[in-house]
Amino acid sequence: MDELSNLMKAPRVLIAGERSGIGKSTVTVGILLALKEMGLDPQPFKSGPDFLDPMHHDMMLDRKCRNLDTWMFPEAVKGLFQRSCIGSGVSVIEGVMGMYDGVDGRSEDGSSAHLSKVLDAPIILVTDASGSARSVGAVVEGFKRYDPDVRIGGVIANRVGSKNHESMVKDSIRDVPFIGGLPRSEAVGLKSRHLGLVPAKEQFSEGRYDAIRELIEENLDMDLLIDIARSAPEFDEIADDWIFGERETTVRLGVAKDDAFNFYYQDNLDILSSRGAEIVEFSPLKDTLPDVDGLYFGGGFPELFAQDLSDNDSLMSEIRDCSSAGMPIYAECGGMMYLTRGMSDLEGRKHGMCGIFDAEVSMTTKLQALGYVQVDVREDGPLASAGETFRGHEFHYSHVNKAGVVKFSYHMARGRGIKDGMDGMIQNNTLASYTHLHLGNRPSMASHLVDEMEKFRSGHR
Repeated sequence: MDELSNLMKAPRVLIAGERSGIGKSTVTVGILLALKEMGLDPQPFKSGPDFLDPMHHDMMLDRKCRNLDTWMFPEAVKGLFQRSCIGSGVSVIEGVMGMYDGVDGRSEDGSSAHLSKVLDAPIILVTDASGSARSVGAVVEGFKRYDPDVRIGGVIANRVGSKNHESMVKDSIRDVPFIGGLPRSEAVGLKSRHLGLVPAKEQFSEGRYDAIRELIEENLDMDLLIDIARSAPEFDEIADDWIFGERETTVRLGVAKDDAFNFYYQDNLDILSSRGAEIVEFSPLKDTLPDVDGLYFGGGFPELFAQDLSDNDSLMSEIRDCSSAGMPIYAECGGMMYLTRGMSDLEGRKHGMCGIFDAEVSMTTKLQALGYVQVDVREDGPLASAGETFRGHEFHYSHVNKAGVVKFSYHMARGRGIKDGMDGMIQNNTLASYTHLHLGNRPSMASHLVDEMEKFRSGHR
C-alpha cells in the first residue's frame, strides 16, 4: 500500500530548454547526480527519440533511463512512466530540443511541453543568460504565456558571467521561482559529434561527472528543486500496463551490443522479454554467433568500427547462413548498414559487410534525415504483416548509394526512408531499415517477432 501511495504521488520535474544547445543535458546529469548523492534514488527519463543522452544517465545511476514520447507512443506514456518510477524518490525527465518543439510548428505532440501536461510534471526551464540580463525575464514570460496550461515551476539561468549578473537575471523573472545560475565552464560540458552527444562510455570520466555534480550543488537550490518536484499533483489512477505481456520465455533473441551497436530503447528489450524472448547479448566486433532463434541489430556507430566488423568475417558468414535459413532478423540504421554488401567511411574507405542485401552505404558529413516517420507495411516480415502501420523516427548521416535488386517492406507515409519513399529492405525473413521503432507504439510487433522465432525454432531443432 505504501508503494502504491508513493507511486500516486511520484515527485517529478521536467528539465526543458528554451532551445537546443542550451546545456540541458549537462544540467540534467548534474541534477541526477546531486539527487543520488542526497539518497533520493532518482529515476531518469528522456523526452523524445534519443539514444545518447540516456547513456549518460545510465552510466552513473542505479536505474535505467526510459524514453517518453507523446507522438510516437502517446497511449503508453503514462503507463511507462509510472512503471519505471516505482521506488524512486524523485523522477527527472530531460526534455527534447526547445520546450515547445515537437512534431511540427503547429502541433504540441512530441514536445517537452506536451509531455509535461500529460504527466502533470512541473517544468524547470533552462535559459541562456549569456549576452543578456533583464531580457531573460522577458523570455521566461513569453514561455509562460505561449501555453498557459504549461506549468513552469522554476528557472535555471545557464552561462551567467558573475554573481552580479546572476542577481540581475533573478530580479528580471516574475512569479516563477529562481533555482540558481550556472557559470560557464568548459570543463564540465558533454562532448558531441554527428549523431549528438558522444556515448557516455567513450567519454567516461568520473572526475568530469563529479565536476558537473559539484557545479550543480554549489550553484542551484536543490531543496527548492525537490520541493517543486514534490508539488506535482498526485495521479488520479495507475495506468493499465497493457504493453507488457506475461508470456513464458520460449525463444532466445540475439541482441548485438558493443561499441559499434548500442542504440536500444530499454523498454523495447523489456517488452520483448515480457512477450517470450530471452535477451542474449553478443558483440559483432569479436564474438561468434550465440545459440539463438532470432537476431536484433540496433543502431550505433558501425562506421567507426567498420574495419573490425569486416575482419570478423566468420560471424558475418554465420549471419548470412541464418538469413538464408529463414531466421527472423531485424536491423535498424547502423544495423541495416552492417547487413549490406559494404560500407564506405568518411575517408572513402570501403569495408565489406554481411552482404545479405544487394546494397552499399556511404557515410556523409551532411545530415541525410532527421525526424519522426510513419510507416505503412506493404510486405509481411518478422515484425508485422502487410497492412499494419506504426510510428518511429530516423536520424542518420549515411545514404544507400548503390542498390541492386532490393525488395522493400515499408512505404513512408511520413519520412524519407532508404529510397523513393520506401524503407525496410526485406529478404527471406530479414528486415533492415533506417527507421527506428519504439515498441510502445505497437507492442504486438514484439509478439509477432517471438511468434516468428518460435516457428523458426520448431523447424530447425
